[in-house]
Amino acid sequence: MAQVIWTKKASGQFERAIKYIFKEQGFYYADIVREKILQTTALLEGQPQMGTIEPLLTHKKYEYRFLLVWSYKIIYRTTKDKVIISRVFHTSRNPKRLKGI
Repeated sequence: MAQVIWTKKASGQFERAIKYIFKEQGFYYADIVREKILQTTALLEGQPQMGTIEPLLTHKKYEYRFLLVWSYKIIYRTTKDKVIISRVFHTSRNPKRLKGI
């Protein structure tokens, strides 16, 4: 079983996304999105390779994968016993910004 670890960057992006949804649509929707992202990333503990390989990051040293939760791409990489969540990226943003990982 792999341990899921969130980077500071990913945690901050996640928090900002939830705060934005809360501000724009209220607690109910923010809580739904928060729970769905947390439930989906928790699945990585047992199935770390379940995500799709991120084609924009194939030039990187590590293999990055992603899970799509509504409009959010959860970008992560795996090690022997860890899943490292690197980014929480809204799909309306310019995908070229992902290359900065």
